[in-house]
Amino acid sequence: MNTAQYISIGGRQEVNPAEVVMLQAEINYTVVYFANGRKTIVATPLKTLEGRFLPYEFYRTHKSYMVNLKCVKYLHEATNTVQMADNHKVIVSRRKRTRLKEYLQLRTT
Repeated sequence: MNTAQYISIGGRQEVNPAEVVMLQAEINYTVVYFANGRKTIVATPLKTLEGRFLPYEFYRTHKSYMVNLKCVKYLHEATNTVQMADNHKVIVSRRKRTRLKEYLQLRTT
């Protein structure tokens, strides 16, 4: 991946997708969590940001969450959650679980 590639997340803000751990929907806003522990709120819906982040190994786990697959530490199948590199736990919907498992297995092989 080209590290010089930046994605517009709203307003005049741009981010390097490699620095983003996850995105969380909050009505018409999105909370963007970064690997350095920082977070920011943008007035761009997650649905809009989804199309911008998908080419960079991001996956929509739930209607409210999108995660960077490179930052997933563990999939807890019993609770339908994933543990992220920053220790957040993110919900995985039943319909998205099978494909997420496939992505994670491909990544580790």
